[in-house]
Amino acid sequence: MNNRRALIIVLLVFAVFVSLIFKLTDIQIIKSEELGYYADKQHVKMEVIKADRGMIYDRNNVLLVYNHNDVSFFVDLRMTSKKEKELIADKFSKVTGKSKSFYLSLMNKTGKNICLEKKVSAEKSLLLKELNYSGLFWIEDPTRVYQYSNLASHILGYVSPENTGVSGIDKFFNEYLSGVDGSRTIERDAIGKVISIDEENNIPPASGYNLVLTIDKSYQTILEEELRDGLEEFGGTSAIGIVMDPNNGEVLALANINDFNPNEYWKYSDDDRRDKAITDTYEPGSTFKPITLAALLDQNLITENENIFCENGKYKFKGVNISDTHPNGSLKVKEVIEKSSNIGMTKLSQKIDSESLYKYLRGFGFGNVTSIQLPGEVKGSLKKANDWSPITKAFISFGYEISVTPIQMITAYCALINGGILFQPQIVKKIYQSKTDYLVENKPETIRRVISEKTSGKIRSILKGVVENGTGKNASLEQVEVGGKTGTSQKLIDGNYSKSQYNASFVGFFP
Repeated sequence: MNNRRALIIVLLVFAVFVSLIFKLTDIQIIKSEELGYYADKQHVKMEVIKADRGMIYDRNNVLLVYNHNDVSFFVDLRMTSKKEKELIADKFSKVTGKSKSFYLSLMNKTGKNICLEKKVSAEKSLLLKELNYSGLFWIEDPTRVYQYSNLASHILGYVSPENTGVSGIDKFFNEYLSGVDGSRTIERDAIGKVISIDEENNIPPASGYNLVLTIDKSYQTILEEELRDGLEEFGGTSAIGIVMDPNNGEVLALANINDFNPNEYWKYSDDDRRDKAITDTYEPGSTFKPITLAALLDQNLITENENIFCENGKYKFKGVNISDTHPNGSLKVKEVIEKSSNIGMTKLSQKIDSESLYKYLRGFGFGNVTSIQLPGEVKGSLKKANDWSPITKAFISFGYEISVTPIQMITAYCALINGGILFQPQIVKKIYQSKTDYLVENKPETIRRVISEKTSGKIRSILKGVVENGTGKNASLEQVEVGGKTGTSQKLIDGNYSKSQYNASFVGFFP
Protein backbone atom coordinates (compact mmCIF):
# COMPACT_ATOMS: atom_id res chain seq x y z
CA MET A 1 0.00 0.00 0.00
CA ASN A 2 2.83 2.31 0.94
CA ASN A 3 4.66 1.40 -2.28
CA ARG A 4 1.58 2.30 -4.33
CA ARG A 5 1.31 5.69 -2.64
CA ALA A 6 4.99 6.34 -3.18
CA LEU A 7 4.62 5.41 -6.84
CA ILE A 8 1.66 7.77 -7.27
CA ILE A 9 3.60 10.62 -5.63
CA VAL A 10 6.62 9.91 -7.85
CA LEU A 11 4.42 9.86 -10.95
CA LEU A 12 2.72 13.14 -9.93
CA VAL A 13 6.08 14.80 -9.31
CA PHE A 14 7.33 13.49 -12.64
CA ALA A 15 4.20 14.77 -14.41
CA VAL A 16 4.61 18.23 -12.82
CA PHE A 17 8.27 18.23 -13.76
CA VAL A 18 7.51 17.23 -17.37
CA SER A 19 4.75 19.86 -17.68
CA LEU A 20 7.12 22.46 -16.25
CA ILE A 21 9.73 21.51 -18.87
CA PHE A 22 7.10 21.77 -21.62
CA LYS A 23 5.95 25.18 -20.28
CA LEU A 24 9.48 26.51 -20.06
CA THR A 25 10.21 25.21 -23.56
CA ASP A 26 7.02 26.89 -24.80
CA ILE A 27 7.90 30.19 -23.12
CA GLN A 28 11.63 30.29 -23.81
CA ILE A 29 11.79 28.69 -27.25
CA ILE A 30 8.46 28.35 -29.04
CA LYS A 31 6.81 31.62 -27.94
CA SER A 32 9.89 33.54 -26.91
CA GLU A 33 9.58 36.18 -29.67
CA GLU A 34 5.86 36.69 -29.15
CA LEU A 35 6.11 36.97 -25.35
CA GLY A 36 9.20 39.14 -25.67
CA TYR A 37 7.20 41.46 -27.90
CA TYR A 38 4.43 41.80 -25.29
CA ALA A 39 6.98 42.32 -22.52
CA ASP A 40 8.63 45.09 -24.50
CA LYS A 41 5.26 46.57 -25.24
CA GLN A 42 4.50 46.77 -21.54
CA HIS A 43 7.86 48.16 -20.48
CA VAL A 44 9.27 49.87 -23.59
CA LYS A 45 7.09 52.56 -25.10
CA MET A 46 7.43 55.10 -27.85
CA GLU A 47 6.67 58.55 -26.43
CA VAL A 48 5.69 61.45 -28.65
CA ILE A 49 7.74 64.65 -28.37
CA LYS A 50 5.42 67.51 -29.25
CA ALA A 51 6.65 69.98 -31.87
CA ASP A 52 6.60 73.66 -30.98
CA ARG A 53 3.83 75.44 -32.86
CA GLY A 54 5.04 78.31 -35.03
CA MET A 55 4.85 81.87 -33.72
CA ILE A 56 3.00 84.80 -35.28
CA TYR A 57 4.33 88.37 -35.62
CA ASP A 58 2.98 91.65 -36.97
CA ARG A 59 4.63 93.39 -39.94
CA ASN A 60 7.14 95.08 -37.61
CA ASN A 61 8.11 91.77 -35.93
CA VAL A 62 6.07 92.47 -32.80
CA LEU A 63 5.32 89.04 -31.28
CA LEU A 64 1.56 88.39 -31.23
CA VAL A 65 1.28 84.63 -30.59
CA TYR A 66 3.70 82.20 -28.93
CA ASN A 67 3.69 79.00 -26.83
CA HIS A 68 4.12 78.12 -23.16
CA ASN A 69 5.90 74.80 -22.61
CA ASP A 70 3.44 73.64 -19.97
CA VAL A 71 3.24 70.16 -18.43
CA SER A 72 0.25 68.18 -17.14
CA PHE A 73 0.66 65.69 -14.26
CA PHE A 74 -1.27 62.44 -13.77
CA VAL A 75 -1.41 59.57 -11.27
CA ASP A 76 -2.18 55.91 -12.00
CA LEU A 77 -4.18 55.03 -8.89
CA ARG A 78 -3.54 51.29 -9.38
CA MET A 79 0.19 51.76 -8.76
CA THR A 80 0.20 54.34 -5.96
CA SER A 81 0.20 53.37 -2.29
CA LYS A 82 -1.57 55.32 0.44
CA LYS A 83 1.76 56.57 1.80
CA GLU A 84 2.87 57.75 -1.66
CA LYS A 85 -0.42 59.61 -2.13
CA GLU A 86 0.32 61.51 1.10
CA LEU A 87 3.81 62.40 -0.13
CA ILE A 88 2.59 63.43 -3.60
CA ALA A 89 -0.18 65.59 -2.14
CA ASP A 90 2.26 67.28 0.23
CA LYS A 91 4.75 68.15 -2.54
CA PHE A 92 2.13 69.37 -5.00
CA SER A 93 0.58 71.52 -2.28
CA LYS A 94 3.90 73.24 -1.59
CA VAL A 95 4.57 73.94 -5.28
CA THR A 96 1.09 75.10 -6.38
CA GLY A 97 -0.23 76.66 -3.17
CA LYS A 98 -3.35 74.50 -3.16
CA SER A 99 -4.28 72.53 -0.05
CA LYS A 100 -2.98 69.03 0.57
CA SER A 101 -6.55 67.83 1.09
CA PHE A 102 -7.41 69.00 -2.45
CA TYR A 103 -4.96 66.54 -3.98
CA LEU A 104 -5.85 63.75 -1.56
CA SER A 105 -9.51 64.07 -2.50
CA LEU A 106 -8.55 63.77 -6.17
CA MET A 107 -6.52 60.61 -5.49
CA ASN A 108 -9.31 59.06 -3.41
CA LYS A 109 -11.52 58.85 -6.46
CA THR A 110 -12.09 55.60 -8.33
CA GLY A 111 -10.64 54.91 -11.74
CA LYS A 112 -7.26 54.35 -13.37
CA ASN A 113 -5.58 57.65 -14.24
CA ILE A 114 -6.53 61.00 -12.75
CA CYS A 115 -5.17 64.45 -13.59
CA LEU A 116 -3.56 66.20 -10.64
CA GLU A 117 -2.64 69.43 -12.44
CA LYS A 118 -3.33 70.65 -15.98
CA LYS A 119 -0.84 72.87 -17.81
CA VAL A 120 1.70 73.58 -15.07
CA SER A 121 4.21 76.28 -16.04
CA ALA A 122 7.73 75.21 -17.02
CA GLU A 123 9.21 76.72 -13.84
CA LYS A 124 6.92 74.85 -11.43
CA SER A 125 6.96 71.64 -13.46
CA LEU A 126 10.74 71.35 -12.98
CA LEU A 127 10.15 70.96 -9.24
CA LEU A 128 7.41 68.36 -9.76
CA LYS A 129 9.27 66.34 -12.39
CA GLU A 130 11.85 65.46 -9.73
CA LEU A 131 9.29 63.38 -7.81
CA ASN A 132 9.82 59.66 -8.27
CA TYR A 133 6.71 57.92 -6.98
CA SER A 134 4.91 54.88 -8.33
CA GLY A 135 2.22 55.79 -10.83
CA LEU A 136 3.07 59.50 -11.03
CA PHE A 137 3.73 60.58 -14.61
CA TRP A 138 3.57 63.70 -16.77
CA ILE A 139 3.12 64.72 -20.40
CA GLU A 140 4.14 67.81 -22.35
CA ASP A 141 1.02 69.96 -22.76
CA PRO A 142 1.92 73.22 -24.54
CA THR A 143 -0.37 76.26 -24.30
CA ARG A 144 -0.96 78.69 -27.17
CA VAL A 145 -0.61 82.24 -25.83
CA TYR A 146 -2.20 85.23 -27.52
CA GLN A 147 -0.04 88.01 -26.17
CA TYR A 148 -2.52 90.88 -26.39
CA SER A 149 -5.71 89.01 -25.45
CA ASN A 150 -8.56 90.30 -27.67
CA LEU A 151 -6.34 92.25 -30.08
CA ALA A 152 -6.76 91.03 -33.67
CA SER A 153 -8.63 87.98 -32.38
CA HIS A 154 -10.58 87.42 -35.61
CA ILE A 155 -7.37 87.51 -37.63
CA LEU A 156 -5.34 85.27 -35.32
CA GLY A 157 -8.11 82.80 -34.44
CA TYR A 158 -7.56 80.15 -31.75
CA VAL A 159 -6.54 76.50 -31.27
CA SER A 160 -8.32 73.47 -29.83
CA PRO A 161 -7.20 71.68 -26.63
CA GLU A 162 -5.23 69.39 -28.97
CA ASN A 163 -3.33 72.48 -30.23
CA THR A 164 -4.92 72.38 -33.68
CA GLY A 165 -6.08 75.59 -35.38
CA VAL A 166 -9.85 76.15 -35.22
CA SER A 167 -10.24 79.62 -36.74
CA GLY A 168 -8.33 82.54 -38.22
CA ILE A 169 -4.68 82.37 -39.22
CA ASP A 170 -4.15 79.50 -36.78
CA LYS A 171 -6.60 77.40 -38.83
CA PHE A 172 -5.78 78.56 -42.36
CA PHE A 173 -2.04 77.96 -41.88
CA ASN A 174 -2.37 75.02 -39.47
CA GLU A 175 -0.26 72.76 -41.69
CA TYR A 176 2.65 75.22 -41.60
CA LEU A 177 2.29 76.20 -37.94
CA SER A 178 1.90 72.66 -36.53
CA GLY A 179 5.38 71.34 -37.23
CA VAL A 180 6.18 67.61 -37.05
CA ASP A 181 6.18 65.72 -33.74
CA GLY A 182 9.24 63.72 -32.76
CA SER A 183 9.53 60.54 -30.64
CA ARG A 184 11.73 58.79 -28.08
CA THR A 185 11.89 55.26 -26.68
CA ILE A 186 11.42 54.95 -22.90
CA GLU A 187 11.82 51.82 -20.76
CA ARG A 188 9.79 51.62 -17.53
CA ASP A 189 9.72 49.10 -14.72
CA ALA A 190 6.63 47.17 -13.55
CA ILE A 191 5.33 50.10 -11.51
CA GLY A 192 5.84 52.68 -14.24
CA LYS A 193 9.12 54.29 -13.19
CA VAL A 194 11.49 55.32 -15.98
CA ILE A 195 14.52 53.02 -16.15
CA SER A 196 16.19 54.39 -19.27
CA ILE A 197 15.70 56.57 -22.35
CA ASP A 198 17.13 55.44 -25.69
CA GLU A 199 18.81 58.68 -26.77
CA GLU A 200 20.38 57.21 -29.90
CA ASN A 201 17.07 56.41 -31.58
CA ASN A 202 15.31 59.65 -30.65
CA ILE A 203 13.62 61.47 -33.51
CA PRO A 204 13.71 65.20 -32.66
CA PRO A 205 10.57 67.27 -33.38
CA ALA A 206 10.57 69.86 -36.17
CA SER A 207 9.10 73.17 -35.03
CA GLY A 208 6.32 74.78 -37.04
CA TYR A 209 6.95 77.67 -39.40
CA ASN A 210 6.63 81.22 -38.08
CA LEU A 211 4.37 83.77 -39.78
CA VAL A 212 4.85 87.51 -40.28
CA LEU A 213 1.49 89.18 -40.93
CA THR A 214 0.76 92.31 -42.95
CA ILE A 215 -1.09 93.90 -40.04
CA ASP A 216 0.41 96.63 -37.90
CA LYS A 217 -0.23 96.23 -34.16
CA SER A 218 -0.49 99.99 -33.65
CA TYR A 219 -3.03 100.44 -36.46
CA GLN A 220 -4.96 97.43 -35.18
CA THR A 221 -5.11 98.90 -31.67
CA ILE A 222 -6.32 102.28 -32.96
CA LEU A 223 -8.95 100.70 -35.21
CA GLU A 224 -10.39 98.59 -32.39
CA GLU A 225 -10.48 101.57 -30.02
CA GLU A 226 -12.29 103.72 -32.58
CA LEU A 227 -14.85 101.02 -33.34
CA ARG A 228 -15.60 100.59 -29.64
CA ASP A 229 -15.91 104.34 -29.16
CA GLY A 230 -18.23 104.54 -32.16
CA LEU A 231 -20.52 101.82 -30.82
CA GLU A 232 -20.62 103.45 -27.41
CA GLU A 233 -21.37 106.91 -28.81
CA PHE A 234 -23.88 106.05 -31.52
CA GLY A 235 -25.27 102.68 -30.46
CA GLY A 236 -25.63 99.63 -32.70
CA THR A 237 -25.14 95.91 -32.43
CA SER A 238 -21.71 95.50 -34.01
CA ALA A 239 -18.97 97.30 -35.90
CA ILE A 240 -16.47 96.19 -38.53
CA GLY A 241 -13.39 97.99 -39.77
CA ILE A 242 -10.63 97.20 -42.27
CA VAL A 243 -7.52 99.19 -43.16
CA MET A 244 -5.83 98.21 -46.45
CA ASP A 245 -2.91 99.57 -48.44
CA PRO A 246 -4.51 100.28 -51.86
CA ASN A 247 -1.18 100.03 -53.66
CA ASN A 248 -0.53 96.37 -52.85
CA GLY A 249 -3.64 94.86 -51.16
CA GLU A 250 -1.99 94.35 -47.76
CA VAL A 251 -4.43 94.35 -44.84
CA LEU A 252 -2.97 96.67 -42.19
CA ALA A 253 -5.78 96.12 -39.67
CA LEU A 254 -9.05 94.18 -39.51
CA ALA A 255 -11.44 94.16 -36.57
CA ASN A 256 -14.90 93.10 -35.48
CA ILE A 257 -16.51 94.53 -32.37
CA ASN A 258 -17.65 92.57 -30.41
CA ASP A 259 -14.50 90.47 -30.35
CA PHE A 260 -13.17 87.67 -28.11
CA ASN A 261 -10.11 86.54 -26.15
CA PRO A 262 -8.51 83.53 -27.93
CA ASN A 263 -6.88 82.49 -24.63
CA GLU A 264 -10.39 81.87 -23.26
CA TYR A 265 -12.37 81.33 -26.46
CA TRP A 266 -14.87 78.99 -24.80
CA LYS A 267 -16.30 81.89 -22.80
CA TYR A 268 -17.63 83.58 -25.96
CA SER A 269 -20.51 82.89 -28.32
CA ASP A 270 -20.17 81.67 -31.89
CA ASP A 271 -21.38 85.09 -33.01
CA ASP A 272 -18.57 86.84 -31.14
CA ARG A 273 -15.98 84.47 -32.63
CA ARG A 274 -17.23 84.79 -36.22
CA ASP A 275 -15.17 87.03 -38.50
CA LYS A 276 -18.02 89.10 -39.95
CA ALA A 277 -15.62 91.03 -42.19
CA ILE A 278 -15.43 87.97 -44.44
CA THR A 279 -18.41 85.78 -43.47
CA ASP A 280 -21.33 88.25 -43.35
CA THR A 281 -22.90 90.02 -46.31
CA TYR A 282 -24.94 93.20 -46.50
CA GLU A 283 -26.45 95.48 -49.12
CA PRO A 284 -23.92 98.33 -49.28
CA GLY A 285 -26.27 101.19 -50.10
CA SER A 286 -24.72 104.46 -51.27
CA THR A 287 -21.08 103.35 -50.87
CA PHE A 288 -21.77 101.39 -54.05
CA LYS A 289 -22.59 104.47 -56.14
CA PRO A 290 -18.94 105.25 -57.04
CA ILE A 291 -18.56 101.69 -58.35
CA THR A 292 -21.45 102.19 -60.76
CA LEU A 293 -20.20 105.66 -61.66
CA ALA A 294 -16.74 104.28 -62.49
CA ALA A 295 -18.25 101.91 -65.08
CA LEU A 296 -20.14 104.82 -66.71
CA LEU A 297 -17.10 107.10 -66.78
CA ASP A 298 -14.82 104.31 -68.03
CA GLN A 299 -17.19 103.72 -70.98
CA ASN A 300 -17.31 107.48 -71.70
CA LEU A 301 -21.10 107.41 -71.33
CA ILE A 302 -21.16 110.46 -69.05
CA THR A 303 -18.99 113.36 -67.90
CA GLU A 304 -18.56 114.69 -64.37
CA ASN A 305 -20.19 118.01 -65.14
CA GLU A 306 -23.30 117.06 -67.13
CA ASN A 307 -26.59 117.81 -65.41
CA ILE A 308 -29.14 115.33 -64.10
CA PHE A 309 -32.59 116.40 -62.92
CA CYS A 310 -33.25 114.71 -59.58
CA GLU A 311 -37.04 115.27 -59.48
CA ASN A 312 -36.95 117.21 -56.19
CA GLY A 313 -36.59 114.04 -54.19
CA LYS A 314 -39.48 111.89 -55.52
CA TYR A 315 -39.38 109.73 -58.64
CA LYS A 316 -41.50 106.88 -60.00
CA PHE A 317 -39.41 104.49 -62.08
CA LYS A 318 -41.06 101.52 -63.82
CA GLY A 319 -43.83 101.54 -61.22
CA VAL A 320 -41.49 101.74 -58.22
CA ASN A 321 -41.10 104.81 -56.00
CA ILE A 322 -37.53 106.00 -55.57
CA SER A 323 -36.74 108.82 -53.17
CA ASP A 324 -33.81 110.86 -51.87
CA THR A 325 -33.21 111.80 -48.24
CA HIS A 326 -32.94 115.46 -49.28
CA PRO A 327 -34.82 116.89 -52.30
CA ASN A 328 -32.63 118.09 -55.15
CA GLY A 329 -33.36 119.67 -58.49
CA SER A 330 -30.68 119.66 -61.18
CA LEU A 331 -27.31 118.23 -60.09
CA LYS A 332 -24.04 117.71 -61.89
CA VAL A 333 -22.85 114.09 -62.02
CA LYS A 334 -20.21 114.69 -59.34
CA GLU A 335 -22.89 116.33 -57.16
CA VAL A 336 -25.08 113.24 -57.51
CA ILE A 337 -22.34 111.44 -55.61
CA GLU A 338 -21.69 114.32 -53.20
CA LYS A 339 -25.39 114.60 -52.30
CA SER A 340 -25.87 110.82 -52.60
CA SER A 341 -28.93 110.97 -54.85
CA ASN A 342 -30.65 107.64 -55.53
CA ILE A 343 -32.75 109.29 -58.24
CA GLY A 344 -29.67 110.69 -59.97
CA MET A 345 -28.01 107.25 -59.96
CA THR A 346 -31.17 105.59 -61.24
CA LYS A 347 -31.20 107.90 -64.27
CA LEU A 348 -27.46 107.55 -64.86
CA SER A 349 -27.61 103.74 -64.68
CA GLN A 350 -29.91 103.65 -67.71
CA LYS A 351 -27.06 104.89 -69.89
CA ILE A 352 -25.20 101.54 -69.63
CA ASP A 353 -26.52 98.15 -70.71
CA SER A 354 -26.97 95.44 -68.09
CA GLU A 355 -24.32 93.08 -69.48
CA SER A 356 -21.63 95.79 -69.51
CA LEU A 357 -22.42 96.86 -65.93
CA TYR A 358 -22.39 93.23 -64.80
CA LYS A 359 -18.92 92.72 -66.31
CA TYR A 360 -17.58 95.76 -64.47
CA LEU A 361 -19.05 94.54 -61.18
CA ARG A 362 -17.47 91.13 -61.68
CA GLY A 363 -14.25 92.89 -62.60
CA PHE A 364 -14.26 94.66 -59.24
CA GLY A 365 -14.60 91.22 -57.61
CA PHE A 366 -18.27 91.18 -56.58
CA GLY A 367 -20.03 87.82 -56.63
CA ASN A 368 -16.76 86.01 -55.96
CA VAL A 369 -14.42 85.44 -53.00
CA THR A 370 -11.34 87.64 -52.69
CA SER A 371 -9.33 84.56 -51.62
CA ILE A 372 -7.88 86.33 -48.60
CA GLN A 373 -5.92 83.84 -46.49
CA LEU A 374 -8.55 83.50 -43.76
CA PRO A 375 -11.07 80.65 -43.40
CA GLY A 376 -14.81 80.99 -43.94
CA GLU A 377 -14.97 83.70 -46.62
CA VAL A 378 -18.26 83.89 -48.58
CA LYS A 379 -18.73 85.30 -52.07
CA GLY A 380 -21.79 87.50 -51.60
CA SER A 381 -24.54 87.68 -54.17
CA LEU A 382 -24.57 89.15 -57.68
CA LYS A 383 -27.19 87.86 -60.11
CA LYS A 384 -26.21 87.29 -63.73
CA ALA A 385 -27.34 90.05 -66.06
CA ASN A 386 -29.91 87.88 -67.85
CA ASP A 387 -31.63 87.31 -64.48
CA TRP A 388 -32.04 91.02 -63.79
CA SER A 389 -35.54 92.48 -63.57
CA PRO A 390 -36.43 95.83 -65.22
CA ILE A 391 -35.53 97.63 -61.96
CA THR A 392 -32.43 95.62 -60.92
CA LYS A 393 -29.92 97.86 -62.70
CA ALA A 394 -31.36 100.95 -61.01
CA PHE A 395 -31.33 99.37 -57.57
CA ILE A 396 -27.80 97.98 -57.96
CA SER A 397 -26.63 101.48 -58.96
CA PHE A 398 -27.28 102.70 -55.42
CA GLY A 399 -26.39 99.53 -53.57
CA TYR A 400 -29.45 97.28 -53.37
CA GLU A 401 -30.19 93.87 -54.99
CA ILE A 402 -26.53 93.01 -54.43
CA SER A 403 -24.87 91.69 -51.29
CA VAL A 404 -21.20 92.14 -50.48
CA THR A 405 -18.73 91.46 -47.67
CA PRO A 406 -16.65 94.23 -46.09
CA ILE A 407 -13.45 92.66 -47.45
CA GLN A 408 -14.91 92.70 -50.99
CA MET A 409 -15.91 96.33 -50.60
CA ILE A 410 -12.52 97.62 -49.48
CA THR A 411 -10.72 95.54 -52.11
CA ALA A 412 -12.94 97.06 -54.83
CA TYR A 413 -12.41 100.58 -53.48
CA CYS A 414 -8.65 100.10 -53.59
CA ALA A 415 -8.96 99.39 -57.31
CA LEU A 416 -11.30 102.34 -57.64
CA ILE A 417 -8.76 104.89 -56.38
CA ASN A 418 -5.29 103.35 -56.91
CA GLY A 419 -5.23 103.78 -60.67
CA GLY A 420 -7.65 100.97 -61.54
CA ILE A 421 -5.74 97.80 -60.47
CA LEU A 422 -7.49 95.07 -58.44
CA PHE A 423 -5.01 93.49 -56.02
CA GLN A 424 -5.26 90.19 -54.19
CA PRO A 425 -5.87 91.01 -50.49
CA GLN A 426 -2.97 89.74 -48.37
CA ILE A 427 -2.76 89.05 -44.65
CA VAL A 428 0.61 87.19 -44.51
CA LYS A 429 3.93 88.71 -45.60
CA LYS A 430 6.36 85.92 -44.78
CA ILE A 431 6.49 82.27 -43.73
CA TYR A 432 9.81 81.10 -42.32
CA GLN A 433 11.53 78.62 -40.02
CA SER A 434 14.63 80.68 -39.34
CA LYS A 435 15.47 84.32 -39.97
CA THR A 436 17.56 83.34 -42.98
CA ASP A 437 15.30 80.59 -44.35
CA TYR A 438 12.08 82.01 -45.81
CA LEU A 439 9.67 79.44 -47.18
CA VAL A 440 7.37 82.12 -48.62
CA GLU A 441 7.83 85.87 -49.02
CA ASN A 442 4.64 87.26 -50.52
CA LYS A 443 4.74 89.97 -53.17
CA PRO A 444 1.81 92.16 -54.33
CA GLU A 445 -0.40 90.09 -56.62
CA THR A 446 -2.24 91.87 -59.40
CA ILE A 447 -5.53 90.26 -60.39
CA ARG A 448 -6.63 92.53 -63.24
CA ARG A 449 -7.06 96.08 -64.44
CA VAL A 450 -10.68 97.08 -63.85
CA ILE A 451 -10.82 100.73 -64.98
CA SER A 452 -8.38 103.09 -66.65
CA GLU A 453 -5.99 105.27 -64.68
CA LYS A 454 -7.82 108.32 -66.04
CA THR A 455 -11.17 107.04 -64.71
CA SER A 456 -9.60 106.28 -61.34
CA GLY A 457 -8.28 109.85 -61.15
CA LYS A 458 -11.78 111.23 -61.82
CA ILE A 459 -13.27 109.03 -59.07
CA ARG A 460 -10.61 110.20 -56.59
CA SER A 461 -11.51 113.81 -57.33
CA ILE A 462 -15.26 113.16 -56.98
CA LEU A 463 -14.80 111.32 -53.67
CA LYS A 464 -12.66 114.16 -52.37
CA GLY A 465 -15.65 116.39 -53.11
CA VAL A 466 -17.91 114.13 -51.02
CA VAL A 467 -15.78 114.87 -47.94
CA GLU A 468 -15.33 118.57 -48.70
CA ASN A 469 -18.84 119.44 -49.88
CA GLY A 470 -21.16 116.48 -49.37
CA THR A 471 -22.32 113.78 -46.99
CA GLY A 472 -18.81 112.87 -45.80
CA LYS A 473 -17.83 116.15 -44.11
CA ASN A 474 -17.29 114.41 -40.76
CA ALA A 475 -14.28 112.63 -42.30
CA SER A 476 -12.50 115.89 -43.13
CA LEU A 477 -9.01 116.43 -41.65
CA GLU A 478 -7.09 119.70 -41.42
CA GLN A 479 -3.65 118.42 -42.42
CA VAL A 480 -4.56 115.66 -44.91
CA GLU A 481 -6.79 115.54 -47.98
CA VAL A 482 -9.41 112.82 -47.59
CA GLY A 483 -11.83 111.22 -50.01
CA GLY A 484 -14.66 108.80 -49.32
CA LYS A 485 -18.30 107.85 -49.53
CA THR A 486 -21.02 107.33 -46.95
CA GLY A 487 -23.66 104.64 -47.18
CA THR A 488 -26.83 103.68 -45.34
CA SER A 489 -28.97 100.68 -46.24
CA GLN A 490 -32.11 99.27 -44.71
CA LYS A 491 -31.67 95.83 -43.16
CA LEU A 492 -33.58 93.01 -44.79
CA ILE A 493 -35.43 91.24 -41.95
CA ASP A 494 -37.75 88.28 -42.60
CA GLY A 495 -37.96 89.20 -46.27
CA ASN A 496 -38.91 92.85 -45.70
CA TYR A 497 -36.86 96.02 -45.47
CA SER A 498 -36.86 97.42 -41.94
CA LYS A 499 -37.91 101.03 -41.35
CA SER A 500 -35.87 101.23 -38.13
CA GLN A 501 -32.75 99.05 -38.56
CA TYR A 502 -29.90 100.04 -40.86
CA ASN A 503 -26.34 99.26 -41.87
CA ALA A 504 -24.29 102.46 -41.84
CA SER A 505 -20.91 102.50 -43.53
CA PHE A 506 -18.11 104.71 -44.79
CA VAL A 507 -15.25 103.92 -47.12
CA GLY A 508 -12.48 106.51 -47.11
CA PHE A 509 -8.92 107.00 -48.31
CA PHE A 510 -6.03 109.40 -47.77
CA PRO A 511 -4.04 111.36 -48.68
